[in-house]
Amino acid sequence: MQKKNMRWVYSTIFANIAQGPLSTLVVLYILENGGTVIEASLAITSGTLISIPASYIWGKFSDMFPRRRFQILISYIGLSASMILLYFAKNSLEIIAIYTFNSFIVAASASPLNLLIMETVPEDLWKRAFSNLQLAGSLGGTIGLGLSFLVTYAIPIKLLIIILFYISLISINLSYILIPETFEKKERKVFALNLHAFLSRIFLTPFVWVRLTNESIIKSIKNFSVKKFMRTNIFNLYMAIFIFYIGSGLFNTVYPAGLKKEGLSESLVFLVIFIGMLVQIATYFYIGNNKKIISTNENFMKSLILRGVSYIAIGIIFFIAPFAILYSNLIIYPLAAGIAFSIFYTVSNVMVFEAIGNRARGRMLGLYTSLIQIGVLIGATISGYISYYLGFWVDFIIAGIFVLLSLNFFKKKIENSNN
Repeated sequence: MQKKNMRWVYSTIFANIAQGPLSTLVVLYILENGGTVIEASLAITSGTLISIPASYIWGKFSDMFPRRRFQILISYIGLSASMILLYFAKNSLEIIAIYTFNSFIVAASASPLNLLIMETVPEDLWKRAFSNLQLAGSLGGTIGLGLSFLVTYAIPIKLLIIILFYISLISINLSYILIPETFEKKERKVFALNLHAFLSRIFLTPFVWVRLTNESIIKSIKNFSVKKFMRTNIFNLYMAIFIFYIGSGLFNTVYPAGLKKEGLSESLVFLVIFIGMLVQIATYFYIGNNKKIISTNENFMKSLILRGVSYIAIGIIFFIAPFAILYSNLIIYPLAAGIAFSIFYTVSNVMVFEAIGNRARGRMLGLYTSLIQIGVLIGATISGYISYYLGFWVDFIIAGIFVLLSLNFFKKKIENSNN
């Protein structure tokens, strides 16, 4: 791959540095402004909910106006604007509204970033190019969390927002300088045809709309049978993933608030999550060099068990040993968010892609990503209420139980495959 073809990837790193800590920052910012964990969970819920139509709207924009640099700049300018608005926010309602706007506008960059690779890089180099794009996303987000940990150790979280704002300005300038204008137009349906394109797209925004004609939509609805689908092997795989993401939504939404409420400073909250993301990147690298990990059902099941047990262990510690939360979570959280999720994410997406095959791939991948978002949405919506009325420890244990319950459907999938 010629270096000039992928120089523009560097511009995405700074955008991800600014965006990476934002969900944690918003939760902590709401608490700092006198809000409750319910309001914090509503912010994450609102951001997740708006990302569904946002993906469709910006995807249609990509199809109609193939000006990739322009759309990416819209996303990054919106990111900067949301930082400024967040700085001046005075209450939870304003913070929720701004985070919702942010979730909508940052979704604009997902499709053009992937399409840009397909339009500027030879197809035999797509795998490497998409890996670089995912690496930029992971690396940027992790750097952002590490920076947030260091900055909030010395200054208030409100000033962190200004620092992230200036970093987002760098992404705007680099994007304008480095991102090329494209002349070849590709439609988003190519996401459903290439595994690496799909993995990269769902990593940036876990919701994919593949364009269908009106005739295709009507035909799909007429031919779809819920009872027939429930008897298919892929149904059990989809249900396992759906229940998994309910558990993840339950845990991840209120986890920063739980750490904060138990006495950790904003800096230490960022530290715990930063370590988890650092381990996640290291695990992705390890998986990339050890392909056997993604080829076995056993590793998939182990990742579910590790994540579920880790959630339950964190819940128990919150209940019986709050004095040990910092050090225990520095060990247990990276197991769940780093090792377990990296394996699950990689293996599950490959499994789904292989199970679907070539028949109706766009429709089935659209259903799959819909289930991910709906699962996260359900978990995020109820997590605040469970944590507020019953306690964080109850929410975390329930989250772990949901993850472990997903094992039942995956075991049924294996049994059906063997029959």
